[in-house]
Amino acid sequence: MASAVVVIPDSIHDKSSRIYLVNWYNNLLKTNFKDVQDMGSGACHCQIMDRIIPGSIDMTKVKLDAQGEDDCKHNFSLLHEALSKNGVTKIIQIEELIQGDFKAHFDLLKWLKRFYTTNDQNKKYDPVKARNSQNIIPILVPHKLTKGGSKLDSDTEETATVTAKEFPYTEKWKHTYDWADQSAHGEEFTFCRTCESSLKTFQKGVLELKRHAETMKHKKMAKIHNRVGPKTNPSEPPPSSDADISRHFARSKLGSKYSNMTPVCQHTPYCVYVFGGCSLGTESGPVVLVGFFDVKTSEQCFQFLDTLESEEGAKGQTAAAVVATLKKFDFYTNNIASVYSNCSSVTSEQICSQLRKLNPNIVALGDLCATTDAAFQAGIKKLSNQPQALMVDIYAHYTSCATKNENLKTLFGSDISAESSSLRLNTNCLTFYPLVTKILGIWTDLISYFTSCDKGDTKAKLIYQQMQDPKVRATFMFLEHALEPLHSFQKDLQTRKEGARGDVLLTLQEAGRLLCTYASYFLQPEAAARFTKERNPQILEAKKSHQSAFKFCLGGKAVEDFLNESKAKDTLAILKGEVLSFYIALTGCIAKELPLSDEVLSGIAQLLNPQSRARVIGKEVEKLGTSLKVCSSPEEVEQLMREFLEYQQAEGGDNEPPEVVSPEKHWASVLKDLRPTSIFRKLVLTLLSLPCPNLAAQQVYTRDLNNSAMSSEREALTESESDLASDGTLSDSTAHSTAQTEDQNGLNVEVKQCEVRLTKIHQNGDTTGENGAEWKGMAVRGGHGLESSLRQKPPTRTLFQAGGKTISSPRGVDKDSKRGLESQDEVVEETSPLKTTLRGRRKTAYQDGKGFPTGELVWGKVKGFSWWPGMVMPWKTKSSPLGMRRVEWFGDGMFSESYTESLLTFRNFNKCFCKNSFASLPIYKEAIYQIIELASERCEKSFVEAEGNKEKELKLMLDWASGGFLPSGPEGFSPPDAAAHQDSSDSAMSDNQPPAKRKYVHKNKANTPVITYNKGSIREMVKEKGRKIEDFCLSCGSLEIEVQHPLFEGGLCLKCKGNFTETLYRYDEDGYQSYCTVCCAGLEVILCGNASCCRCFCKDCLEILVGPGTFDELKDVDPWSCYMCKPSLCKGNLKLRPDWSVKVQDFFANDSAMAFEPHRVYPSISADQRRPIKVLSLFDGIATGYLVLKDLGFKIERYIASEICDDSITVGMIKHEGKIEYVNDVRTITRKHLAEWGPFDLLIGGSPCNDLSMVNPLRKGLFEGTGRLFFEFYRLLTLLKPKEGDDRPFFWLFENVVFMSANDKSDICRFLECNPILIDAVKVTPAHRARYFWGNLPGMNRPLATSLDDKVGLQDCLEGGRKAMFDKVRTITTKSNSIRQGKMGPLPVTMNGKEDYLWCTEMEQVFGFPKHYTDVNNMGRAQRQRVLGRSWSVPVIRHLFAPLKDYFECE
Repeated sequence: MASAVVVIPDSIHDKSSRIYLVNWYNNLLKTNFKDVQDMGSGACHCQIMDRIIPGSIDMTKVKLDAQGEDDCKHNFSLLHEALSKNGVTKIIQIEELIQGDFKAHFDLLKWLKRFYTTNDQNKKYDPVKARNSQNIIPILVPHKLTKGGSKLDSDTEETATVTAKEFPYTEKWKHTYDWADQSAHGEEFTFCRTCESSLKTFQKGVLELKRHAETMKHKKMAKIHNRVGPKTNPSEPPPSSDADISRHFARSKLGSKYSNMTPVCQHTPYCVYVFGGCSLGTESGPVVLVGFFDVKTSEQCFQFLDTLESEEGAKGQTAAAVVATLKKFDFYTNNIASVYSNCSSVTSEQICSQLRKLNPNIVALGDLCATTDAAFQAGIKKLSNQPQALMVDIYAHYTSCATKNENLKTLFGSDISAESSSLRLNTNCLTFYPLVTKILGIWTDLISYFTSCDKGDTKAKLIYQQMQDPKVRATFMFLEHALEPLHSFQKDLQTRKEGARGDVLLTLQEAGRLLCTYASYFLQPEAAARFTKERNPQILEAKKSHQSAFKFCLGGKAVEDFLNESKAKDTLAILKGEVLSFYIALTGCIAKELPLSDEVLSGIAQLLNPQSRARVIGKEVEKLGTSLKVCSSPEEVEQLMREFLEYQQAEGGDNEPPEVVSPEKHWASVLKDLRPTSIFRKLVLTLLSLPCPNLAAQQVYTRDLNNSAMSSEREALTESESDLASDGTLSDSTAHSTAQTEDQNGLNVEVKQCEVRLTKIHQNGDTTGENGAEWKGMAVRGGHGLESSLRQKPPTRTLFQAGGKTISSPRGVDKDSKRGLESQDEVVEETSPLKTTLRGRRKTAYQDGKGFPTGELVWGKVKGFSWWPGMVMPWKTKSSPLGMRRVEWFGDGMFSESYTESLLTFRNFNKCFCKNSFASLPIYKEAIYQIIELASERCEKSFVEAEGNKEKELKLMLDWASGGFLPSGPEGFSPPDAAAHQDSSDSAMSDNQPPAKRKYVHKNKANTPVITYNKGSIREMVKEKGRKIEDFCLSCGSLEIEVQHPLFEGGLCLKCKGNFTETLYRYDEDGYQSYCTVCCAGLEVILCGNASCCRCFCKDCLEILVGPGTFDELKDVDPWSCYMCKPSLCKGNLKLRPDWSVKVQDFFANDSAMAFEPHRVYPSISADQRRPIKVLSLFDGIATGYLVLKDLGFKIERYIASEICDDSITVGMIKHEGKIEYVNDVRTITRKHLAEWGPFDLLIGGSPCNDLSMVNPLRKGLFEGTGRLFFEFYRLLTLLKPKEGDDRPFFWLFENVVFMSANDKSDICRFLECNPILIDAVKVTPAHRARYFWGNLPGMNRPLATSLDDKVGLQDCLEGGRKAMFDKVRTITTKSNSIRQGKMGPLPVTMNGKEDYLWCTEMEQVFGFPKHYTDVNNMGRAQRQRVLGRSWSVPVIRHLFAPLKDYFECE
């Protein structure tokens, strides 16, 4: 066989970071390495070689579990031989690799990566199958001493191994120093019992102990120790591992920090945690902790308090001990917001009862995993045990049978041991439900199998008889349906990140939905709604609340059909009785453990989620405040509402979607600006302190232990710099900061460093902490004579990097560098061990710690446009304002001075790229081309396939950018000379490194994986088992579905939903939709040939959803009727919804995703009590409202109209004989005027849309220009609304354009406190005119129906002798060109064989006005079209106003 041509990569430097490289290998080889050195065995190197050149290495010879030097040398030898055989000359430093040299490993892995990308031929290769489904075991790198200590982790600097004498801990040291003992951190440390800290003695041994004994800190602690007596038994060593924790050690080690918690909890709501059954060495018992949200660290913090005796003691002993613990530590019990206990149900109830005596407002939450398991058990007990008995019998047969049936192997697997001779259906839905579904799937096959068994096998015969029982199978069918929601919830709960606040919010919402789901299965809708709100168990038991036997949710019609076919109607009644008991027990169990109503849970999730804050209304916040007892008086409720509105206004200033941040970071930044006495602040802290539903007891306990242990280790590492100069004060060199580290068990642990507190003896100082706590006796910066320290060099501090195990020193910044650090580290030149200075000044470096250095490619906000690409340029003057960047925009070369908050890095391509602007704005298209061209040059990426064709090159560029900029990733286009600075986890840190403020803001952002979806994958993925087209976003292929597509079967993700909402009703100059009907995107579309249809479909949707070649095939069909006009043409995965006309109305009616309380309903007024109507019309136009009211026969007492257009006023005055009172500008109307003119019965209006419509590229939005006039309507609406107790009917209606931004629409909904309805006048007139209507008119949501007087077709509106070319025309606006059906399209009318415009009288009838309605004051054609283009459609307004005839007097 001819050998493949191998291309040897050039020596171009690969700028991949360590983290990116590890992730790249993990994705390619399906491994799970954490660091470069984990791959030191050579096994992954061999498999990469096997993937590049198949067969070059025999994978059966590779030692995948290599740990020793010989095995590693064997693997690297295989790699070297394979390279040599294929003519590749690459020197492999085997000895250095075996010794664990980091640089050698890193360079080889980068070379192999480049070797792979150069020679990859996209051949199919299954790495797991190639290594026979075995895992490559990470190598355990031994502890090594290196020059510079911390440079082992550097990517660019050489390391050199040195030898040094080692001093592991020995018992001999205790003879000299009785306080020296073995440390929990291993033999490298020694534990000082006097100071209760660990010392690093591995390098200096006794010399370090001697040095420590002479420190002022040790001497002072020794005096205290001798005065009060030893805290611990000298014979008892500290625990050797985190898994072995003694109660005595926990109390002495962790409990010593409780005093810091007391002042915090005086002002911060907190949660009491009681974890039962924690391992405490040879003992086990409950552990008490408190948790609260720490504003400074933006995270939920846990603090150990005490360990208690086992639950098996006297009744109520644990509960009493919990209360005693809180009192002992003097905790402020009024701030207990919630309690979390995973003890037994009896103990948990006792704890809650005792704590409620201290604070009756406590919310009790338990372990949701245990709750769902308990609910499952409660429900199963109410059913017949036949299903469980059948499962046990089948398993017993399987384990005892010599020959294994394939179907049974599918059920139970092939590994059967002596210990698994009996099946344990251990009350767990996660294991029970899959078994039920599998058995149902092969039911017929199992019957055939047991029929074929030996006739003498009585057990097989018994199983066969059980499976023939219709009730047994019907019960299985019911369980498959009934347990599916519970199983899905438990499965999602397991996959959630422990303690992640975003996941917690989602979990709480889903728990509420789970309860609603089961309640709806057997309760009537009204009873189900009442139960989810009140949680009254009597509702579950009441027969009148249950659904009828015919509507009862038994598992679908299939169960009843099966029982009827099996002639087992009697069984059906029995089964329904069991099912009802099942639902009552399961639902009641869930409700018992969810004390908060579904409404409150939904309100909590919406308020805490930064992305949904605009949807929250004041009544929801008020409900939260009163439900959680944060507000105890009407004054506090009023204060809460006022502060909430201030927060919304402050956060809602930017109409654009904010950058996605975690709830913790968002609220930490908000809470820092709120007063400690703020009610809203207390509410948010209460919500943030609520326990996470999926907390693991041992992990939280171990986390707090690790925090203490790591603090001790840091103290040991920096103690030599922290010796005190006098006995007057004690200090610690570590500063208050947080970082993440990883313990030996792989558990991610938040490590909290010690906080510097300088205390003057016999002198008190008070200051307010971040959470509002007053710290007593603490020296603060600038106080107690420390003013001189304000400009001094900050103290030395030790920083622990995320995932790192060493302390590292900072890299210097190149003297020629023209940019700052990408992270928020302070820019530092060379440092000396004795002195740290800033040498020289970089004119182009931004040093405010806000990121976005010079040369960074960014997205920025430009008024009136979507996110625009640009590049950060040097500031023109000597120094820039804090948080400001000078940005040059691609496309037009303009400059802006932008705040960093309005910038995003170019890595957010998929989030910021706007398909609409790309398709419609040539300058935006050029800007995208320019920035991707620059990014590709930095990444050394070429697009030779384009062969000079710019359009083809641009398409390849977009594919590369949307795919994550592979293979280099976003790190590849970092500014020149930035690679050495961008990954702080790989850099080193000196002991003299100055502190960086908010150091961790940008650390993880650069390493966040970009999740991309490929629309083209829908065709293949939909064929996978369990997948259907409804699971995919039809626009981008995402599986994260937000809503169902309103027109076709499928879904829309959150981003595409917003795009769809904004562009579905956008039309080009040719009269057709601007974008594809399916995805609202597409660069190449095919138009419907039906003269009355304006739909178009893009090439991608046709090729992917219908079938390959469809687009080219349809181009030859003339005329072609689209899938909306002829649904029978739909095929493949493109299927039109039968009820699409209803779905699209619902979609636009509810697409704001906001829930509002229904408007007040006014009862109809009897005819003899009705009175004439009084109307205030804002932005009245040509008096459409007055015309409709008169046509409907209303008696109008007074009609006051605000209008500033002289032509419109003239029409209204002439046509209605001066009966309308005009008041000019709406902004001049005051409360006094309303009192004089009113009271009004109806308020109507539609503010100008020119600054809201997306058609206007220079639109200013809702808060600028004419968009602000909406707030005049809102102002007057607020003044006119009747007060409580006033039963006078009051109605209002607000109208505006559909094609506005989602943010503007959401803001309007939020102010008007309702969602709009969408009405397109095309159903009752010959012209398209889609508009949103907000209001409280009765029956607004009813279907729009035509009347006999409506002229629906264009021909009906024309004068004699004129012929309509179209049945429907496009939207008529104020522009004369809108009459054409397209920019260069035909005119809609022919006369004498020639095309002609619509006459003014014809336009009037298209809108529903009488002929010559606007023929006043010698107005010309352009003037008449202008006033008509701004008016309402008469039939639509008649449809909306008609129900008012039940309230007001008519003629």
